[in-house]
Amino acid sequence: MQPIYDVMAYIKSNDLFKRIPTDQLYEHIPHPMLLADHLLTPDNMGALIRLADNIGATEVCFLGREEDHRLSKIRRAAASSRGNIIWYFSEETDLHKIVPAGATLVAIETTDNATCIYDTPLPDHVAFIVGSESHGIAEDLLRQCDMAVYIPVPGPTRSLNVSHAAAVGLFEWQRQMIQKHL
Repeated sequence: MQPIYDVMAYIKSNDLFKRIPTDQLYEHIPHPMLLADHLLTPDNMGALIRLADNIGATEVCFLGREEDHRLSKIRRAAASSRGNIIWYFSEETDLHKIVPAGATLVAIETTDNATCIYDTPLPDHVAFIVGSESHGIAEDLLRQCDMAVYIPVPGPTRSLNVSHAAAVGLFEWQRQMIQKHL
């Protein structure tokens, strides 16, 4: 039996995705939005910008004050994505003033009423919110959410990095949308 690595060859991701029509998804549904509640780490913020760019999100809103962060570190972590997507800070506490009308606000968080993300039909028009690295999503913001989903974590460390949790949430949403619309 020939090892699999002898028959596979690396190709650039741009070449692969020219053949896969995932961008056609947005002909059928709106782009998602991503919010993050008072993140502490510029690397996580940059990772969320890059992730939002990868998934085709409309924007990333960082709740909190811009002055509290080193923008150069955020830009460095976001790499080429920093100029591809709208990202900004907001001190607004009424999420309905930030989230587009008609979007369902989905918290990716461990709460009493959260449902497993893999068993939950996610809405087409969505805005996901993730919480800070140390405290999660603030209670006043959670109360504004339309639904909450959790990601099952079977290993001994029961919490995910915020950018990893957002990636799981956004790509599970994309998977559901592809099954539903393409």
